[in-house]
Amino acid sequence: MIDTAVAVCPRDELPDAALLDLEVAGLSLVTRWLLTAQQAGFRTLVVVASPGRLAALRRATAVEPRLRGRVHWAEDASRLPGAPARCIVSVPAAVVHPGALRAWRTRASDVDGLATAEGVRGAPWAIPSALHPAFVAAARDGWAGVERFGGQARRSAPVHHIPWEGPAPEIVGSSADVPGVERRMLRALRTPEDGPIVDRFVNRALSEHISRRLVRWPVTPNQVTVASLLLGLLGAWMLRLDGAATSLLGLALFQCSVVLDHVDGEIARLKFQFSRLGKWLDNFSDHAVDLAVIAGIAWRVAAGGSGAGVLALLGAAVFGVSGSFLAVFFWSLHGGGRARETPPRPAAGTLVSMANRDGLCLALWAAILVGRPAWFLWVLAIGSNVFWVAWLAVCGAPRRGT
Repeated sequence: MIDTAVAVCPRDELPDAALLDLEVAGLSLVTRWLLTAQQAGFRTLVVVASPGRLAALRRATAVEPRLRGRVHWAEDASRLPGAPARCIVSVPAAVVHPGALRAWRTRASDVDGLATAEGVRGAPWAIPSALHPAFVAAARDGWAGVERFGGQARRSAPVHHIPWEGPAPEIVGSSADVPGVERRMLRALRTPEDGPIVDRFVNRALSEHISRRLVRWPVTPNQVTVASLLLGLLGAWMLRLDGAATSLLGLALFQCSVVLDHVDGEIARLKFQFSRLGKWLDNFSDHAVDLAVIAGIAWRVAAGGSGAGVLALLGAAVFGVSGSFLAVFFWSLHGGGRARETPPRPAAGTLVSMANRDGLCLALWAAILVGRPAWFLWVLAIGSNVFWVAWLAVCGAPRRGT
């Protein structure tokens, strides 16, 4: 397996060198490349640059704890650590998806000699040791030098074309490219598990605007999760009260909580700040908000004179929502059950596409706006229990050790 990733910075006098100071989604291009390579599984990270550029980059990465002590600095290819037989080399003025890089690295490790992703501009190269100096020298001229090296290499030696799967690399040619790149990065974070209505047209539309601004500030995903929890609990408190104004305020606060639930995940992925703790905090805070809303609506229904049967409805709704949450959460945490089979069962795909809060949001808004809060409890009491039973029957329980 290729374990060394090398970022070659263009010479200081070239316009491309100024691009390395640009920030994309809160990270400089060099820092983003290094963290991407780290997430892709590379053990050795190397930056090749001029002495002045190396000093500036050392200072910049010193404030990034995830890279502290993990990066080797070199002025030319002769100083690469460990004399690797092959390494992955790229100019860091490109935004690369870590999952796509990891998969490409695995496939490139299975072949000998030169390898690249044909027709994918900005993709890295797998370079054998004999060609390290030549490629690094060419890459010091930026992407133009890389393309020139590629043309010469194809005329003198076979080049393996390794398909690139996943989001294509994006070369940042100027500061004007940054907003478009950030928008495409955020859209790439959308998943089939997103709801087709509220998530698509409301939550993601708003969260993308918020995330693009928050990533420029020292805000952590867990801080956003806590803000989402507090807003959701406040919304649930307001929804327990009757009246048009308090109802609309409660709905708005709850929906803001759901939007921030998307923001924390987007920031975590854009800035590589995801963690197991964050996953647990995110999911259980969402569930706490959902239970608080159910309790608030039950309180409201009971206070309106419909006390008979409310306790049973509340218990059924809480049981069903909790069962659905636990089934989906532990399934995702452990890699899934039968829904991960190849080919997947159509029913499993349908259930996975429903494993979001779209149904709860739509039921809540509809029930409150038409003045029938009890309907919300009935929908959850029946629908959520049907869902978790169907989930376990079709998708299966999570497998141990996966």
